[in-house]
Amino acid sequence: MVECAHRCPYSGEVSLSWNLESDLRRLQRTITTIKAVLLDAETKQTQDHQLRDWLGKLRDVFYDAEDVLEEFEFHASRRQRKSSISKVRQYFPSSNSVKIGHKIKDIRERLDEMADDRLKFHLVESHVDVRHVIPKERETNSFFQASDIIGRKEDKEDIISFLKQPTHVNVSVIPIVGIGGLGKTTLSKMVYNDKKVNRLFKLKMWVCVSDDFDVNRLMKEIIYFATHEDCAKLKANEIPKCLQKILGGRKILLVLDDVWNEEPMKWMDLKSLLLNGVNGSKIIVSTRSKRVSDIMGTIPPHFMQGLSFEDSLSLFKMCAFKDGEGKDFPKLCKIAEEIVGKCKGVPLALRTLGSLLFANTDEEEWLRIKRSDIWQLKQEKEDILPVLKLSYDYLSSRLKRCFAYLSLFPKDYIYASDSVTRHWMAYGLLSTSSNELGELEDVAEGYLKDLWSRCFIKDFEEIDHLYYKFKIHDLMHDLAISVAKSECAVIKSRSQRVHGSVRHFAYIVFDSEHQKPQEILVNRSKTVRSIIVQEKLNELPQKIQNMISLRHMEITTQERHLRENGIECLSSLQYLLLHECHHLVTLSEGMKRLTGL
Repeated sequence: MVECAHRCPYSGEVSLSWNLESDLRRLQRTITTIKAVLLDAETKQTQDHQLRDWLGKLRDVFYDAEDVLEEFEFHASRRQRKSSISKVRQYFPSSNSVKIGHKIKDIRERLDEMADDRLKFHLVESHVDVRHVIPKERETNSFFQASDIIGRKEDKEDIISFLKQPTHVNVSVIPIVGIGGLGKTTLSKMVYNDKKVNRLFKLKMWVCVSDDFDVNRLMKEIIYFATHEDCAKLKANEIPKCLQKILGGRKILLVLDDVWNEEPMKWMDLKSLLLNGVNGSKIIVSTRSKRVSDIMGTIPPHFMQGLSFEDSLSLFKMCAFKDGEGKDFPKLCKIAEEIVGKCKGVPLALRTLGSLLFANTDEEEWLRIKRSDIWQLKQEKEDILPVLKLSYDYLSSRLKRCFAYLSLFPKDYIYASDSVTRHWMAYGLLSTSSNELGELEDVAEGYLKDLWSRCFIKDFEEIDHLYYKFKIHDLMHDLAISVAKSECAVIKSRSQRVHGSVRHFAYIVFDSEHQKPQEILVNRSKTVRSIIVQEKLNELPQKIQNMISLRHMEITTQERHLRENGIECLSSLQYLLLHECHHLVTLSEGMKRLTGL
């Protein structure tokens, strides 16, 4: 035996390749089993940190197993333009077969190591994703409109009083300051839409600033809001002149929502361009930061406080009970008082937890919420993320993942349901008995309405009876980033480190070193499953033909010819979205082979 091993150093490789057919079939069955165990683990992970860590490892194995199958299918299709496990021996011997054999062996060993933990956690195979169904009566906008205004009438009148005051300066600035979830944006909207305010100003504008205080971007957005005209054709030096011309001689109201910038010079650069309005023009700034208030305000800020206990209880009951009061459930009302006391008067927390318990009369369920360990977590800077995480933990497994993938877009992004549906389809998150497009779209609509009913998304609006638009509260966006960090990454700079398990990438802002999206993708090309690039590319990512697991690609390209550039090799690609491809003339002839597109 020793002599044979000496003469045949690759006998192990031959064995791996020879058994590949049965190993691949076994791996397919394993993937089905892992899916079922993942479903049970995700349901039970809420109260168990060890299980949560184990679940992350199992999910990595699951994705790696899928990648191996897709890699085999890819090499098979390149040889025959047809995928078939039964044809494995036709390619033997093959270096690709040996590599795939090694990967399957590695996956088996990882699963063997984790097997004992599965028994320890008492996990079973589950094929049903149980979720709390939102009753039809919750699908109404009046609930949210009413809940927005509880306890904020005095705040509203204070801001309007400031807007009415005559001044001897061109522009006065009032900051609205408070922790996340208190309703700063809601208060600003109440003021902005008030009829008395409409009569005060000739021009009103609203800009969501968030953490990107780019003066050039903000100028463009202010211009667009005022004129509904895109500034894309304007040269850089023409934009400030255009802005000043629009504002000149007009009494304006400008809302700068959710400001984080603490660099005085950036504000001074923008402020100098806003002084062209007539005396009495006003700016409302909403922010969590007292320093932002000190930098931007011309008068003392308006500090928002939590709701009183009475208003908090009223808001919670409105969200939790069908009648908005809970008259028929005295025991639940008593528990509600204790839950409300833990929410510290924060409306977002009250609405979210109330929505979680809506129409649920199970006393044990209410007590479980009240006794949850989540209330013991330290809340950094009075953040309410732990409370929102509690509601997230009660989502179904599929709904959790659907919500998490929304993190791939920037804050204040306006989502369109048709685009979101195709994202979810490409990720395999939607499933029906037939998997017909129409049915999948119906499933996606149900998911969106469920997330809206639970306050995970906001400003949910139907457009032309065809699709919906919506946004996400910035704290909910933070939550999405937190729960998706092992799978999704938003790339903003060359120095950013990305966890090895990440498979979904979005490129939003690039640093001064002119980083190219291609640079990060090269070393992990075979595991990338989705790419969203919101900056124009002169060319597609390098080695794109190696991205055999890529399901979703959304880019803005300057290319004239998508011809023989590797796209035709992406056998897993389901969704290709090309933005602003004004120069595009030719598509690759080989794209007709992408039957899943």
